Amino acid sequence: MSRHVLAGLLLVALGAPARAEPVDMRDYMIQDVCLDAGGAVMPGVAPGDPRCTAHRDIREGERVPYHLAAAGVPLRCDARQTFRDNLPFTRNNRERVVGFVTIDRKPCVTDDPWVTAYLSVRWFDDRYAFIMGMWTRGKDGGRFGGGVTPTCDAAPESSTRYFRNWVLADYTHLANGDIGFTVFSKRGQLLDLSRPGDACPKAYPNRILALWTRGDFTFTNGQKLNAIISHPYSQADRSGLAPGRAGQMERTYWTREFGQTRWENWKREDWVNKKMDKAAPELAEEYFKPEHCSRPFELAGEVTPGLILGPIEEKDGIYTQMARDKATGESHRWYLAGCQETTVIVPPAGPGGDPYPSLDAAGERFLDFWK
Repeated sequence: MSRHVLAGLLLVALGAPARAEPVDMRDYMIQDVCLDAGGAVMPGVAPGDPRCTAHRDIREGERVPYHLAAAGVPLRCDARQTFRDNLPFTRNNRERVVGFVTIDRKPCVTDDPWVTAYLSVRWFDDRYAFIMGMWTRGKDGGRFGGGVTPTCDAAPESSTRYFRNWVLADYTHLANGDIGFTVFSKRGQLLDLSRPGDACPKAYPNRILALWTRGDFTFTNGQKLNAIISHPYSQADRSGLAPGRAGQMERTYWTREFGQTRWENWKREDWVNKKMDKAAPELAEEYFKPEHCSRPFELAGEVTPGLILGPIEEKDGIYTQMARDKATGESHRWYLAGCQETTVIVPPAGPGGDPYPSLDAAGERFLDFWK
């Protein structure tokens, strides 16, 4: 019996509610601003700063009081940097949250132009939180990616065709320590993503095992925050209870203070990057840097009725975890091959904060995610 089912039975036996209250998923997607005693936003101050005694989600159009940068990368005024912001945008009377990545920025130069490099669109429906799709900078207006899901069948003309493209969590009943999972289907389209109004796919062949939990986690900067941890495998077996032949897992951490706060790239021991001709252990040794990320969150035990995860193990600064398929008995070691934690706070270049960013770089087509 899985841990979350057992916990529910115990709660029933004790006469307590069997399910948790919904979390505010929007709050876990958007970064906060800090307020002074009069309720004004404090430039250069972020949650975790002793001066930040009150905070709330940033509001669309406000000046941005700080940016997020990767841990372990020294910040210098004369060196170009990569920053992230997690911000709400409303178009066509619909709100979405955008993970906004800018590059080639000198943090102390007020008039230094922003280069928009990557935009990731996130949202939620009546049950699941998910990533809808993305735009990345490149030739001919850049590249769109994501996936079309069975939600397309009910409304092919709407951006809901991208809902549940990459499921993060069932946020409607997610108490600390709960573990949930589901299998979701899509037709992945990293190139030439179809548009609202186009015919829906005849089939949705990509099956992904989404796994999630929620708990308190101490990040590399020492800050302890409540986080929703999304732990999806790139495939699912026929039962929908184990990752089957999946060789990759990309885990993300979402906090009320900062939105997406951490990303981890895990590879199964026998997965090989064909371009580099390197297997998971080699990639972990080459790309994972302990100064970039603290010890990962430990999601362990019988996480689905068909999958058992061992404890997080560490050797020579590399983190691994065993995963066992209960039905087949097959076990594999997974390696933390890469990680980025955006917990470094970068003050704005302007004394009152930086201008709210624009989506213009992605072009008109990017607004398909708001149709």
